[in-house]
Amino acid sequence: EDQASCLSLFWQLCFNLMGSLKSTVEPGSKAMHEKEVVFDNPSRADFVVVKTVMSSLFGRYEQGARLAIEKGDQQYLKMKGGPIYALLFMFHGCLCLYAMARTNKTKKRKHMAQAKRIHRELTNFLRNKNPNVLHYVSLLNAEKAALAQKNQEDVKKL
Repeated sequence: EDQASCLSLFWQLCFNLMGSLKSTVEPGSKAMHEKEVVFDNPSRADFVVVKTVMSSLFGRYEQGARLAIEKGDQQYLKMKGGPIYALLFMFHGCLCLYAMARTNKTKKRKHMAQAKRIHRELTNFLRNKNPNVLHYVSLLNAEKAALAQKNQEDVKKL
């Protein structure tokens, strides 16, 4: 039952990406309604991952940044040998934080501090020879450089 509920969340993400629903960010099935479903730790973490990815892809950066900052579900996602999509969550969460740092000047320091922490973790994965995060780190380097308003040659060197 847990696997089915977790998979239904990812199917919901696929349906949202295909444009099968009227609203791309809002959940369209009962599996995605926070108030109607009682989550255990793994399915709650899956829900947060799917919600963060949807927020990042469809421009709801404030919601994605809030989910990236919350500490509750990160224990499950950072567990050694944990889910493979934990890196995906970190990447999309960091993108949302950089976007919020760009748009929300009053909370820029808060968002930048969290984004730098996540960016550093992904960079450490790359240093530890994880080839799956190379493109994540490259894109985050470009976002960070654009936010710092560096010139084009500096961004290419990153």
